[in-house]
Amino acid sequence: MRSGFNLLMAIFIILILAGASVLTLKYTSISAKHFADSYIKEQAEIFSQTVLETTILKIEGTDRTQKCLTTFNLTSADGKFIADVNISKYYLYGDDYNDANGTDCDDVKKEIQTEESNGYALINIVVETNTSNKKIGNYISPVRIVTRSLQRP
Repeated sequence: MRSGFNLLMAIFIILILAGASVLTLKYTSISAKHFADSYIKEQAEIFSQTVLETTILKIEGTDRTQKCLTTFNLTSADGKFIADVNISKYYLYGDDYNDANGTDCDDVKKEIQTEESNGYALINIVVETNTSNKKIGNYISPVRIVTRSLQRP
């Protein structure tokens, strides 16, 4: 009778240990996914800041008497993120800065009344994960970060 009871106790302990290990593995996989998603989100936010700085440099390098920079796309160096940039308004003061009459700048120019605010641009940036990238794939939850900024190039 004793050996039968010991066998039942051994099976019961094995079942308890198996259940505990299943819970541990489940918690570990949830934690790993959370850390990976947090890491990708941080990378996307940093890439968004980089895109904003790149946009300012592109605006400075564009001759507004010929054309205005309104939209463009960027892809991160590792291919994980795609950024869509839309410059919706240029706030310009006076005729000296509004030389682009008749160009595509007419749609995005907004004349202002104060010279101190001359040269600002309203920039909208949307950064999304590139799901076609092998490192992202279906392993990471999709990330979409929208940044709207008023900058003076």
